[in-house]
Amino acid sequence: DLYKFCMQQAVLEHYPEVDVEYGFINRDPSTRFTRESFEWLQRKISELSSVAATSEDIAYLRSACPYLSSAYLEYLSQYRFNPAAEVICGLNENTGSLDLRVRGKWRQVILYEILLLALVSESYYKFVDKDWNYDGQREKIMAKGAALVSAGCKFAEFGTRRRRDFKTQDIVMSGLLEVSAKSPGFLSGTSNVYLARKYNVPPIGTIGHEWTMGIAALEGTYENGNSLALKMWHSTFGGSLGIALTDTFGTKAFFANFDHDLASVYAGVRHDSGDPIKFIESVYNHYRYLGIDPSTKVVIFSDGLNPDIAIHIKNNCERYTIKCSFGIGTNFTNDFSSASDQSSASKAVNIVIKLLRCNDKPCVKLSDVTTKHTGDIAEVKRAQAELGDLGLLDG
Repeated sequence: DLYKFCMQQAVLEHYPEVDVEYGFINRDPSTRFTRESFEWLQRKISELSSVAATSEDIAYLRSACPYLSSAYLEYLSQYRFNPAAEVICGLNENTGSLDLRVRGKWRQVILYEILLLALVSESYYKFVDKDWNYDGQREKIMAKGAALVSAGCKFAEFGTRRRRDFKTQDIVMSGLLEVSAKSPGFLSGTSNVYLARKYNVPPIGTIGHEWTMGIAALEGTYENGNSLALKMWHSTFGGSLGIALTDTFGTKAFFANFDHDLASVYAGVRHDSGDPIKFIESVYNHYRYLGIDPSTKVVIFSDGLNPDIAIHIKNNCERYTIKCSFGIGTNFTNDFSSASDQSSASKAVNIVIKLLRCNDKPCVKLSDVTTKHTGDIAEVKRAQAELGDLGLLDG
């Protein structure tokens, strides 16, 4: 996904020698892995050592993503995965739980997250939940695309990390392109750079929680973690990739950092947890408080969306004259029925990989939904106490 390349460039510029650790989190304990799925996953992880960017890949990125610097693209052209030294993978066969960790220099191991999540998902549906097929997938995605277009929603495909497999995501993009050919101007692109190139649409993406999580840990401040992260990001990319992520430590802490200078240079914000309707009002009021016309800004929504939710959000954005766009992931690339019973859903996995430590300092995320808090429990409580004492903790 594009945002990993962008973050790799920023890390290479600002924190090239930081050591990190990532950890896999399965939010649904009923998703259990087998020895067969685990051994396939191990083989696929090992094969990442042969992956390398071609000269054609670099030329495409230089053309499609002018904000990626020549120095970074040169680094990327020489980049190689080293999973034998960087990825630790284990299986508890009694519980079916997967233990997956990544360790190394931040600039070196930052690209693993999306690849590993896609492989974990594919291993599960290839060997564990096999009661599904591709029947009706193209028709389903075209109906979703048509519904979004009919409602005037601008949207992007964000489904790499939790896709059922690559074939599913390819079907999704093919179907969306057919809808877009009849009604152009609504499909803004895909986060998957390969598919963006294949289907000649823009690669879409900006920033992930790990950027702010890591900076807050390294610089020792949750109070000012958002502003430091936003300022460093802007120093690297200027006016490009100007969407600020709001919920790393809760939106109250974010808005306290999102002052007039930052709100002026960023094109908008991204909502990724909490009540989207309340968020619209909060964003509107914050821009008004800063003396900025909310109608000049955009909100990107990306939290557990489907077309119905997106349309509902859009209708509310219009009430506040705020522009909006939608990044839809799991609902696009992992929405299946059971093959044996079409009335029964084939459940999508709910998995993430999060930054755990930077230079041995714990990293945490305080989402606007408590079940999405991640990190060392003691450090989560310390962060909550720091922000709470300052009156910056939501709720």
